[in-house]
Amino acid sequence: MVVQNQGVPPDVRIWEFGRTLAGAGYQVDVIAPRRSGQLPQETVDGMRVHRFTEPPEGGGALGYAREIGISLWRVWGTRRRLARSRQLILHFANPPDVLWLPFVRELRAAVVVYDQHDLAPELYLAKGGRPGSVLHRALLGLERSAYAVADLVIVPNGSYRRVALGRGRIAADRVHIVRNAPDESVWTPVAPDPALRRGADIVLCYIGSIGAQDGVDQLLRGLARARTRTPYRRYRCVIAGDGDALPHARLLAAGLGVADCVDFRGWIADQDELRRLVAAADIAVEPCPSNAFNDASTMVKLMNYLALGRPIVAFDLPEHRETTGDAALLVAPNLGADGLGDAIAALAEDEVGRTRLEAAARVRLARAGLTVGDARRSLLEAYAQARALGVKKGYPW
Repeated sequence: MVVQNQGVPPDVRIWEFGRTLAGAGYQVDVIAPRRSGQLPQETVDGMRVHRFTEPPEGGGALGYAREIGISLWRVWGTRRRLARSRQLILHFANPPDVLWLPFVRELRAAVVVYDQHDLAPELYLAKGGRPGSVLHRALLGLERSAYAVADLVIVPNGSYRRVALGRGRIAADRVHIVRNAPDESVWTPVAPDPALRRGADIVLCYIGSIGAQDGVDQLLRGLARARTRTPYRRYRCVIAGDGDALPHARLLAAGLGVADCVDFRGWIADQDELRRLVAAADIAVEPCPSNAFNDASTMVKLMNYLALGRPIVAFDLPEHRETTGDAALLVAPNLGADGLGDAIAALAEDEVGRTRLEAAARVRLARAGLTVGDARRSLLEAYAQARALGVKKGYPW
């Protein structure tokens, strides 16, 4: 298994996949970047993790290309040090869509699994890229190359599956939906810690990346709106995350006059600490706006909010609706930050409504087939097909 844009951990999807496959008897080797404090090699939960030195993050298109080029070279170097096997399932996760390149000489004999975490062309547009630009066309081409080398494609939801069938021209029986599901050993309801309230009537939380496409600016503007609508309420908003839009978010909070009630915690790797923050919230917010990327994506934070039974406010995006069902207060995207703020204020005033959403959230994952058990079964079904394809290639499985 190969990943470049996150370490293992914290890439919870690859981590969960590796643990599941190792538990099912597969020999699992993971190649991933080495983050601060991580060992170059270790065996954890039955999988062997091999880490390469992470290159500096590149700025702009040329800087990013350089970062990816260095990463590919280091992935190739790491692969050279591993024992060769004639029976290989190559599982590569994007972004980027070129992690198969260091294994190009092995592709014909291997069973190749493309684990599509992100729609890279849509993500580029969501970050302000121009449709039809050279870079946009390049990303579409790289995505096509990933589809072309894949024997199987694993996607997180139905929207991504439709892209694989249409844009990728992958046969329907070769595309498997394996959803991101909360780790039940961590994301289980716990009693809220009253110390985190710090005298607030209503505590909001947001966990996750803070990029241009993530909508933290919408959350801050919505918070300002909610305070205007309910000036007698004492709000506190905990934001746990990091990203290139964080400096702007800090400035925006100050400019909107809400810095006094916003607590930017930065990136928190400790899942137990994240659970503690979310469990203390009266309202959990997913503020990402509507665009081609967000409309098609399942946000991991929503799954974690549901697992802890938190009332949710979010924009009414297709995959948000698929994930939350009736366990969220969904806002029409055209209403923007004002609509988000009005929903926060309304839910702050409606204790009965919050209780109803809590109850719906607590049962949503199980009823909708979104539990980690469901995800594990889907992954093993995909790998059963990978094994069958390996038999056709002459593997003695």
